[in-house]
Amino acid sequence: MADLRYITGGADGWLNVKREPAQNIIALPGTLKVDVTSNKNGRDYFTALEGVEKGKNFSVKEGYLSRVSPNYRSAASLSFSVSNEILEYPYGKIHAFTDDINPIPVGIHNIQIPDFPHDGGLGYTVQSPFAKNWFYLGTGNAVPGNNDRYLHPGRGTLGCITVDPTKWTELYEYLIRCRSGDGKTVGRVTVTR
Repeated sequence: MADLRYITGGADGWLNVKREPAQNIIALPGTLKVDVTSNKNGRDYFTALEGVEKGKNFSVKEGYLSRVSPNYRSAASLSFSVSNEILEYPYGKIHAFTDDINPIPVGIHNIQIPDFPHDGGLGYTVQSPFAKNWFYLGTGNAVPGNNDRYLHPGRGTLGCITVDPTKWTELYEYLIRCRSGDGKTVGRVTVTR
């Protein structure tokens, strides 16, 4: 029987864990669902059940995996108007923009669970402690320089949906608890001109 638990993220929304058996350290996002397979020597051993690390094995010091569900919401449904520079979600409207020369394509884009801490958010951690939590827009995994469009905070963009950093915390806290039920996405965003 599965021993379901949930990653308790740090102040920045990430938890450093050891990949097993390699032992290298990586960060997993808060609220990620995991299955604890064993406990020994003060460490919980687990398998990620969702996100880009789904199916992979890790360990972490006891006490960082919660038995309490994060009260997931249903899949998010966002809309982004390129011309109006507005991102709408159930709790309001936020100023957002994309690149004029290389805009995010019109259409529906999946919003994935954050994949890894993005250093591009470092300059915005004063406005939001979660600024390094970016949501990949698409299917599969992001390929840097190829299909790497994200929903993220910032003042500059290379074709992502870039959100006012002062509003990022409220949007992040909404999205991180949304789930589509596919083990990979938190919802979708519809992009219009």
